Amino acid sequence: MNRFMRAATRKKREYLMEVALQLFIEKGYEQVSVDDIIAATRTSKGTFYHYFKGKDEILREIPRRQTEIIEAWSARKPSEVHSLESHVNRLMLDLAEAASASPRLIRSWLALSLQNEGLKAAMEEWRSHLLGSLQRWLPDHGRAHMLVTVYFGILIEWCAAKEDGPPLPARIQEGLAWAWHGIRSRTGAEPLWTEPERKGEQLMKVAVIGGGLAGLTAAAYLSEHPGIEGILFERSPQLGGRAFTYEKAGFTLNYGAHAIYGIDRHSISEMERELGMSFSSKQVDKRRVMYAKHGELTPAPLDFVNLMRTDLLNPMQKVRFVGEITAIIANIHTLRNYETLGDYLAQSDADEDVKELWEHLVCSNFFIAPEEARKVPGAVISEYYHNLFLSMRPVNYILGSWAVITNQLKQKISLGGRWDIAIQEGVDSIRYADRKFVLTTKNREEAFDRVIFAMPVQQVVKLLKGTPWEPFLASYEDNTATEVMVYDIGLKHVVARPFSYISDMDNKMFISDVSATDHTLVPPGGQLLQGIAYLSDKYEDDAERKAYLDEKTKKMEALFDEHYPGWRDATEVKRVSKKAMVASVKNIATNKLLPVRVENVPFYFCGDGCEGKGELAERAFSSARLAAKAILEDLPVPSEQR
Repeated sequence: MNRFMRAATRKKREYLMEVALQLFIEKGYEQVSVDDIIAATRTSKGTFYHYFKGKDEILREIPRRQTEIIEAWSARKPSEVHSLESHVNRLMLDLAEAASASPRLIRSWLALSLQNEGLKAAMEEWRSHLLGSLQRWLPDHGRAHMLVTVYFGILIEWCAAKEDGPPLPARIQEGLAWAWHGIRSRTGAEPLWTEPERKGEQLMKVAVIGGGLAGLTAAAYLSEHPGIEGILFERSPQLGGRAFTYEKAGFTLNYGAHAIYGIDRHSISEMERELGMSFSSKQVDKRRVMYAKHGELTPAPLDFVNLMRTDLLNPMQKVRFVGEITAIIANIHTLRNYETLGDYLAQSDADEDVKELWEHLVCSNFFIAPEEARKVPGAVISEYYHNLFLSMRPVNYILGSWAVITNQLKQKISLGGRWDIAIQEGVDSIRYADRKFVLTTKNREEAFDRVIFAMPVQQVVKLLKGTPWEPFLASYEDNTATEVMVYDIGLKHVVARPFSYISDMDNKMFISDVSATDHTLVPPGGQLLQGIAYLSDKYEDDAERKAYLDEKTKKMEALFDEHYPGWRDATEVKRVSKKAMVASVKNIATNKLLPVRVENVPFYFCGDGCEGKGELAERAFSSARLAAKAILEDLPVPSEQR
């Protein structure tokens, strides 16, 4: 039906449909002819066929209208979606509003669907289409199925209810609120209600410096408390830091892989529950993860099945490696007692192939140059792999890119009305005066009770130069960052899909077929590949550095040529970041991660260069959560509780 149809024409068409459906209910679909419909509506055969090709088209009209709404919703780009929950709610409410515009028609159609096999099939097709569309954003079948059930259950309930009851959209909205609560909490507890702000109580004022994942997380936690107000300062034009996402020619590109390692044991799972966030993820297919060594491809030993299939190790070496994994899972591996991986491997009697595999795993998971893999502390590796080996979902992508997370955190911060987000406003200096911390930016000078630094450690040290706190941070000044080459290619069509991930062990670089796991990042039929090369930071001069990076670029392109032939001709979008920072501090023995609190320094610190659980994004999330909770513990006790 043309949505630009005149109101009078639309009304006439719907009248014909209502009468026809009522006849179908009373006499049975097979017993009603087009002539019967024409006689009952006192219209002409020409008029009827002007609106419908036949009586069966009447049966298809309701699901067709709903399908059009679903298709329009599905076409939205990930960057336009601020929250998965609100995105899904918008679809359900649009469907409800369309249905409630013709209540008699919907009621008749649903009643007839209980007795007509054709309509039952149409209803099931409609339901399946809705479920399939939801699963594109919410691949967890159980969650998507529950939301579909809520919609159809309330629709049927509304059809049977009195006409003077609550409107359908209001019923749907209430049902969705409870459904999302169940999805988020996974418990039978009642919803948590935010305590209202106490009148007469002075609010604690907090500044968060840095709008990356850590800063957004810390501010989101603090924004939930009615006794805290604050400002999030971000120097750049956008939020997210290295998790910044942008679109080009229909491709969604991340300035850092939006992969989560061990999501079921990851800090983000706690955040999802505690902050009421909702997002979807999809696991990388472990059977399609490959290693290349000496020109030969073999499955990556990510689990027992792949370990048995891989050619990286011989049978005895596999037994040895299984024993090492078992010891790490049981938390009894001696690796945790060694200062570095190199110290452990020097004392180990394992074969060189087993040692090389350890190096390569650490290199890949810690995003670190191969020559520095042996410098990672043994305790850090032991704890990290203890969690990862116990995980049922070792590598997952957040569907829709980092924007799905950063947009929800931003929305959470703004929701309470007590926090501001200052974009393109960096903090230039900080001093202590009148029992407050005074921050100066290009636009203002403002006093705060607490300050959280959510920025690279090197920038923290620079900002605090010349202040009384400088000496206490001197030991963190020489920390080095992890840098990699990132080579993104958006292809017009799929050129090859032999695996989801290929790691070249000889050249220490890898390529992820990101769109094989996260299809939301590409236009229909497209493919998004991301190449990563680990970089050394040891150069004699700029000329040597340039030659080194040019050589890495050639090797990366050769890897694309070998495994994705035809990529050059199919390239629609290309971005090469020759020195992208993926972690502000390499987690190696010669560096010191910054604690959330430093003795004699009255500030809080968070980010991937700070102490916390996990690596990369998880350390940013976990340290931010710790910093926010430390401030919440500092809050004065309300007068009525003293």
